[in-house]
Amino acid sequence: MTAPMHRTPLTILLTLAIAASCAAPKESKGLAAERERLKVSVYNPGAIREQSSVGTYIATLDRSIQQWNHNFLTGNKDRDRRTLNRLEDAIRSRSLKMFDMLVEQLESGPPYNRRVAATALGFTNSDRSLSPLLNALSDPDQDVINNALVGLSVLGDPTTPLQGILHQMRFGSSELIRGNASLALLECLQAGSPTIPEVVDAARSGLNDDGPYVRTKSALILAFELDVESIGDLALQLYDDDLDSAAMAASRAIAYLGKHKIHSQGNCARVLTAALDKVNDAVTGAVLRDLQRLSGRNYPTHAEWVQWAHRLP
Repeated sequence: MTAPMHRTPLTILLTLAIAASCAAPKESKGLAAERERLKVSVYNPGAIREQSSVGTYIATLDRSIQQWNHNFLTGNKDRDRRTLNRLEDAIRSRSLKMFDMLVEQLESGPPYNRRVAATALGFTNSDRSLSPLLNALSDPDQDVINNALVGLSVLGDPTTPLQGILHQMRFGSSELIRGNASLALLECLQAGSPTIPEVVDAARSGLNDDGPYVRTKSALILAFELDVESIGDLALQLYDDDLDSAAMAASRAIAYLGKHKIHSQGNCARVLTAALDKVNDAVTGAVLRDLQRLSGRNYPTHAEWVQWAHRLP
């Protein structure tokens, strides 16, 4: 399904999610320690080999995800797209091959395994991943919850029920979790998940979140939901937010609302032109681009933009 707004890159928040929670634990040394860790009898070497192979597979998968994340963050997005695609394909292939094991680890494995499995299942593009990822939103380990939200973002399943994601967006225990929840919510909505009234409530609340990423995604969610009643709050974010990306998201959202709700075009245009004297140069450039998208014009001076906006009803 083609989303009305530009689909957020899957990878935008993975740096926060993966770097925070997928650090491999130190391995125990010696056969006695290994037996204790695996809780198996010395007379059951097959069980030791089986458990060790699971650990090796999880660690290998984790390294692949970390490499993909690192390449995305440090590489040239266009030049290295082919490399990123190859890594994504490799992660997807491995995850599908060991799908049942990943689900088992997510449901009953040790914390490290659950964290890696939660991220990896999102790469499968399989609707079978949806239920275990949703169940993981109630995991006692906060890093598992966090990575389950990343998995849901990457999966982008159009049948995803939104209640669990909304709960984490509003009440998540950390800025990291709330940020990943806002990303997951936007990804699922854009993929086609049916909206519910609580979506707008959560996004309006998210404009006031301490986490800048939550504020950024909340603005885009309100635009996607065509919530014209939020234009005033979006204007405050545009004028006053200390983070450029959050202010730019508000500008983009206001322009989108003006474009798709024609009766609000004049209001949105005047909100945007008022920002030209209030924001820094970087945000001003974004506002001008959004005015061009809204109007289909390209006036050379701020004064001409203001005149155009005030001619609108």
